[in-house]
Amino acid sequence: MPATPQVSTPKVSTSRRERKKERTRAEIYQAAMNLFLRRGFDAVTIEDICEAADVARATFFLHFPAKDSLLVEYGRRVNEDLAAMLREHSGTATAALRAAFSMLASMAARHPDVVRLVVREVIIRPPLFSHQDEQAEDLAMLLAAVVRRGQATGEFRRRVEPTVAALAACASFFAFIYEWVRRGSQFDLEAGVAAALDVILLGLSDRRPRRGNRRHSSEASHQ
Repeated sequence: MPATPQVSTPKVSTSRRERKKERTRAEIYQAAMNLFLRRGFDAVTIEDICEAADVARATFFLHFPAKDSLLVEYGRRVNEDLAAMLREHSGTATAALRAAFSMLASMAARHPDVVRLVVREVIIRPPLFSHQDEQAEDLAMLLAAVVRRGQATGEFRRRVEPTVAALAACASFFAFIYEWVRRGSQFDLEAGVAAALDVILLGLSDRRPRRGNRRHSSEASHQ
């Protein structure tokens, strides 16, 4: 059976009670994903999850409002790991964006069955799109902060709206995720995401064309 993703959480100062709460939430999530992968989402009940995680029904609802909520937990945890990585990243904004998308793609590639399960279930359950939108907004906020940092140092063009750039990057990433789910092993997710990011970064670059190239382009436009 495919391994359940062991997504780590940021190392922050927390109380013993908070750590216990997070462990319980993680245990519920991991038990649920194991069951979903083995039986299918619809065949698993909340009672099944509680039994597998050895928690009471009330404890389940303390952490998750519904069974559907477990399908977006993977994204929440990935965003937390990404935020932690970006906080510690000391390189350029370009390097930070490359590291971020490499991390997102590699995590998905390490847990293909889980990601495919989540994507398929989200597609057939329209209400879940609102939860996915929240995860995408969180991701966009993280990336927009990196773009702003690049603009402040002159690495990226300042006239580009950071949120627009971040949303474009997110849309590209999720489009590749859906295509990867659809095509399976025929599609190289990590290479595709890296290539898409190159396109976005070229649009953000503050480089100017050489004078000769600019004159040539002007002449061509008048022909």
